[in-house]
Amino acid sequence: MTNVFAQQLNVLIADDHPLFRQALAEALSQTDMAINIEQVQTLADTFKRVDQGDIDLLLLDLKMPDSVGLMGLIDLREKHPETSIAVVTANESPQTLLKVKAAGAIGYLIKSMELESLVNALKQLLNGESYYALEGDIDEDEISEDIDAMKKLSSLTPKQQHVLSLISKGFLNKQIAFELNIKETTVKTHVSEIFRKLGIYNRTQAAIFNQYLNVID
Repeated sequence: MTNVFAQQLNVLIADDHPLFRQALAEALSQTDMAINIEQVQTLADTFKRVDQGDIDLLLLDLKMPDSVGLMGLIDLREKHPETSIAVVTANESPQTLLKVKAAGAIGYLIKSMELESLVNALKQLLNGESYYALEGDIDEDEISEDIDAMKKLSSLTPKQQHVLSLISKGFLNKQIAFELNIKETTVKTHVSEIFRKLGIYNRTQAAIFNQYLNVID
């Protein structure tokens, strides 16, 4: 991320709730940093704006009407790896935090955070650091299976995570190639790498793994 003191940062707030977009904008204004704030309320508009470039930090709500689980985050990470993305959510589940980290977000903000805590968290993100609320609440013994699965999933590239999601929907290699506009031989390479990284041997196991990337309220 660009040095915050060198030039103005462009921050995009993607959330379908106007009041919370306003609250985030207010918190950003209290960071005392040079920030240009833009707002969108759908995943489709999020892609349109990020596609235009120059977004330094995206604050992404997981529960917009046209988004499904972590796929919006995964697609954005795949298409725009240069853009820092922090998830903003009402979900206070440590398991969801693990999933968001595995999908490549640099931050996890809870909508119920006190203003001062939110401002401090945003400062860290704007300085190019990561911030994950709830990280201290993770009981590794209690959710060791989740942690192991998410570590394996985090080893996948965004493209491989996308291929995994399509495998779980029953797509054949030819269909995945068409959906992602890539060669079928490239899909086969991705599938082989996915199986190797996850330590699995068939598409049924891949579909079970993909369930870890679903987000439950």
